[in-house]
Amino acid sequence: MSFALPDMIRDNLRWIAIGGALIIVALAYFLFFASDAAEGQGGPGQGGPPPAIVTLAKIEKLALTPDFTAPGDIVANRDSVVAAEVAGRIETTLDIGARVNRGMVIAVIDDRSARLARDQARAEVARLQSDLTYQNRLVGRLQQLLKEEAESEASLDEAISARDQTRARLAAATVALETAQVDLARTRIRAPFAGQMVERRIEVGEYATPGREIGRIVGRTGSEARVRVPIAVAGSLSPGQEVTILANGERRSSRVRTVIETGDEVSRTVEVRAPMGSHNLKMGSAISITVPTGVERDVLTAPRDALVLRDSGIFVYVINPKDKTAKRIDVQVGEPAGDRVAISGQIAAGDMIVVRGGERLRDGQNVTWDDGKKAKAKPAASAG
Repeated sequence: MSFALPDMIRDNLRWIAIGGALIIVALAYFLFFASDAAEGQGGPGQGGPPPAIVTLAKIEKLALTPDFTAPGDIVANRDSVVAAEVAGRIETTLDIGARVNRGMVIAVIDDRSARLARDQARAEVARLQSDLTYQNRLVGRLQQLLKEEAESEASLDEAISARDQTRARLAAATVALETAQVDLARTRIRAPFAGQMVERRIEVGEYATPGREIGRIVGRTGSEARVRVPIAVAGSLSPGQEVTILANGERRSSRVRTVIETGDEVSRTVEVRAPMGSHNLKMGSAISITVPTGVERDVLTAPRDALVLRDSGIFVYVINPKDKTAKRIDVQVGEPAGDRVAISGQIAAGDMIVVRGGERLRDGQNVTWDDGKKAKAKPAASAG
């Protein structure tokens, strides 16, 4: 007995048959090409990855002095806030940014009161000088009359006493006159050294009192590099030691001028200063200073690019020249030396290590390299 399947069931069976056929074709295609790829990647007689192409360099022994690099800035060795010494209304001031020479007037205080005080002191000096002249003559006459027994000794003593008192008052009046002259001169506020007026802290018309800040003067000559280093590091520093200053991308050598003996209680650092020499940088420019922190010693160094940094640690790949395989060696990193860095571990001077191409290497993987590059070691930079 025969019967016909419904059209819907026939369509479903047809699509199931087509899908199964496509799956079988795709599986056969994948197995065929995966096998070819595995054969192409492996070398003759092996199924592993092909040799990695790398660039090599040598482990070298260098004489290094441990150092420490810290950020700093450029400061002027003269930086003063100039204040008023007498009271009075401000009449004129220099503009911010004005260049000044030593002794140049940067502000003027109304000097009328100071001139009146000077004139009064001058008049008092003149009066007392006249009195002293009269009393000197009077003492002379009384001394003559005493010789002629025409005057008593008491009168002479009284005249001498009055003369001496006038002489003392004249001395005090002379001091007062000098003080008035000094106060008058102080109404002209002058720059204590050559530099630039970087701040104006009082304006025309304001009333100045003794100690009121007028402006800030920063010297241009004699600038210094200033840096704070840990107290433990500063223990090996002393004036005259050579340091390296990196300013605006330029390296320059200098020598420590001073190490401030008192450290900061919070940061546990001390301030170190070294002369900057001639430059065109602005005060406050950011710099870095490298200072020595120990004695010179021989260490093994490798190019910085040879270090592979991972969460598990820092390591390099050392090449076995016999079987051309890369072996992972864990290392400890020490002081920098230009484009090289001191390292320690199961390595020796002359070992060839991977500088380029080590990011994807595996321990024991075969490598290949250019013999010309292999023979050349990167030039060692100076320890500075």
